[in-house]
Amino acid sequence: MNTTFRWFGTTRTSSSAAKDASPPTRRHHRRQRGFTLIELLVVIAVIGILVSLLLPAVQQARAAARRTQCKNNLKQIGLALHNYHDVHNVLPMGSSSQPPFDGAWGMMSHVLPYLELGNTYQLIDFENSGCCSAIKILQNATPSRPDPSSTPINVFYCPDDVNANAQLLSGPTGPSPNTYDCGLLFPGDYMGVSGTTEGNPGCSGILNGKGTFYSMSTTRFRDFTDGMSQTLIIGERGIPSDLGWGWYLCGGTECEHYISTERGLSPGKDAPSWQGTLRRFWSWHHGGAHFIMGDGSVQFFSYSMDFDTYQNLSTRNGGEVVSF
Repeated sequence: MNTTFRWFGTTRTSSSAAKDASPPTRRHHRRQRGFTLIELLVVIAVIGILVSLLLPAVQQARAAARRTQCKNNLKQIGLALHNYHDVHNVLPMGSSSQPPFDGAWGMMSHVLPYLELGNTYQLIDFENSGCCSAIKILQNATPSRPDPSSTPINVFYCPDDVNANAQLLSGPTGPSPNTYDCGLLFPGDYMGVSGTTEGNPGCSGILNGKGTFYSMSTTRFRDFTDGMSQTLIIGERGIPSDLGWGWYLCGGTECEHYISTERGLSPGKDAPSWQGTLRRFWSWHHGGAHFIMGDGSVQFFSYSMDFDTYQNLSTRNGGEVVSF
């Protein structure tokens, strides 16, 4: 429908068609804007800086956690030794025999029931003084029988040690043919403190040591006249790369279950000789190693500690006045 108006000589036409014929409204479209290359590179650079700042903190936190776990292991061992002494009125002997022998049961084998490892303890035949033969009898049985040595015991490992939980087939058919033939074994990180002087020749065993643990030792807490809190009884020694030493249940004597402080406290993983690795206390922690004191407490001693103080702490009745 068209309607025509005349208004002062002007004609206007109004209709829906005319309305539809009006120019279309202009639409504005917003363009999606992305990152520029420069912005992307800046974001990547910022993330890289944050990661580089955060990574050392994460590594330090993990190292602190591993160090704490190692300390807790030693606390458990120290408590087990005290419980053993409460029952038997003596500490376990450092090693059960002197060479020549078919292996010696170590002090750690005797405290298994006090570490909630009674089932493992029941597998040990202490009547057989040659522990290597006793273990191989179980491992070579047909069918094989459970034995105490072919399964790792985590409380005897420092989690920082790169060789922790590593198994060795000992004897002439294994990768270290010069070791005692004791079947499948696991080395550990914690050694008894025998005193200030090592055996001669190397790792041949110590009798009548001035410390706490040595071959056939019968040390009692009443023997600690220097003071329980002033005497080292157990310390860290890293597991050697060939796994040939430190068999905590069965093995040799010196360098296997106990060592002395004669060579001082210093890093051993890069020692120039095997004796530097085996015959001194050291750890995979930064700067020092943990020790159990006679009172069951655990202390961390720095590699830079005074040598005379270190040696005085390793005797149970030397009469020294020690400050640390």
